[in-house]
Amino acid sequence: MHKLVPRQPNVISVRDLAAQLSDSRSLVLLDIRFTPGKPGRREDFLKSHLPAALYIDLPSQLADPVGRAARRGSNPVPEPDQLRADLRRLGVRNDSTIVVYDDSNGAPAARAWWVLTWASIVDVRLLEGGLTAWHAAGLPLSTGETAAERFGDVDVTPGHLPVIDIDAAARFPSSGTLLDIRPLAQFGTGHIPGARSFPVDQLVGPDNRPLSGQEIADRLQRAGIDTSRPLAAYCGGGVASTLFVHALAQIGKEVPLYPGSWSEWTADRCRPVER
Repeated sequence: MHKLVPRQPNVISVRDLAAQLSDSRSLVLLDIRFTPGKPGRREDFLKSHLPAALYIDLPSQLADPVGRAARRGSNPVPEPDQLRADLRRLGVRNDSTIVVYDDSNGAPAARAWWVLTWASIVDVRLLEGGLTAWHAAGLPLSTGETAAERFGDVDVTPGHLPVIDIDAAARFPSSGTLLDIRPLAQFGTGHIPGARSFPVDQLVGPDNRPLSGQEIADRLQRAGIDTSRPLAAYCGGGVASTLFVHALAQIGKEVPLYPGSWSEWTADRCRPVER
């Protein structure tokens, strides 16, 4: 088994965030509420969110609606110019530290981490345990709309994380390990030929906190996944698989994402399905 080396942290604990919240003007909190196959969840955000957090809509701001209409998957990578404009409206600057969170298993927040890191934003961290952990710690919450304190100046340069397209995904099992991050039951009903299953629930603890790097390495080893080989990941719509990319980044393994994922694969009737 290939030895993996930890890299710069891409997570932050509830305790550490609470300590920084009132002291850092460079801190930007982004709330990502998302239910697959449904519109954004701004109404849930308005009912309860972290103090000073700003809502970002995954289907329209962390994905490309035009690409979705063109059947390039449920959540294609957003267009850089639109992403830049959206982030500047949210007050993101080149020196910002961004903390992303959600109210589920961390996958929507990981999607935000992935998109922003792909777009060359350096300091992006996922809140361990998300909104649930913050609430469990008895920390204050806010309601209603939040406005950015100032307009941002962030630059966006795409391509800082690797991606593969549908043809590369088809070829990938011949030279590496293509991992399907969907639940095992979905994998069993059909998957990309040659892919292996590593369900998303293997990436989080019972409290939806991301596992440590060593825990991830141990689970990969138990699953017989050789991390010395190239790895790539996909899921249903390009969200859950970013949680795998995020987890492997903690232990120094860069994993290309297939953003189109199963939703793009099955939209092309010429693509074979393995069961």
